[in-house]
Amino acid sequence: MRRPRITYVRCSRDGDYLQSLEAAGMTVHPVHPVGDVAAALHRADGVVLAGGPDVDPARYGETLHPSCALAGDVRDTFELEVARRCLRDGTPLLAICRGMQVLNVAAGGSLIQDLPSQVPVAVPHNLDDTFTTLAHDLEIVDGTHVARAVAGGMPVQVNSRHHQAVKALGAGLTVSAFASDGIVEAIEAPDQPFCVGVQWHPENFWRTGEFLPLFQVFADACQQRAGLSA
Repeated sequence: MRRPRITYVRCSRDGDYLQSLEAAGMTVHPVHPVGDVAAALHRADGVVLAGGPDVDPARYGETLHPSCALAGDVRDTFELEVARRCLRDGTPLLAICRGMQVLNVAAGGSLIQDLPSQVPVAVPHNLDDTFTTLAHDLEIVDGTHVARAVAGGMPVQVNSRHHQAVKALGAGLTVSAFASDGIVEAIEAPDQPFCVGVQWHPENFWRTGEFLPLFQVFADACQQRAGLSA
């Protein structure tokens, strides 16, 4: 059986994403977030949206907060369309950090634009000492894709490099993990084969394998799609 073919939408730090996907048995097809979305998704068994700068708040009907560093209209347009097509077509999607925020906005949701100034958070969410520095606990909702992939639904610790977060949840999405301060750390579409967004960076742990099961559950969903489309 062939390895599932993943469209990976590139960011500025590709290495750990590529290593994690390959370690979980996937063939990765990197694309830049520009151009024809249909062509980028052609023959894709699954899609990964990666981290990066902020989504323009005009995309969810808000004015720009001074703290925002925007990714730009071209990337926003491309990635939002990718997420919408995955939701429409049932293509497995793993959305990480900015990717999770893109997924939420694509489904009609909104974002907290700046956690430090807009929410009295009790735990750190932008800890960039090293890529694998652990920032806070994760409280996982039982019965979700995330629970099946991460420590059986038990609390775990994660790294964290974000100043934004989900505010209003997009249509058809549900929360599958929180930080202890209530900030949303993972979302998913329960009626999809696999459509998961995580706010932390599981790809940074590919050397030690802590979050490899998350990539493997994603790979299994992509393999099932590959079998159906073969």
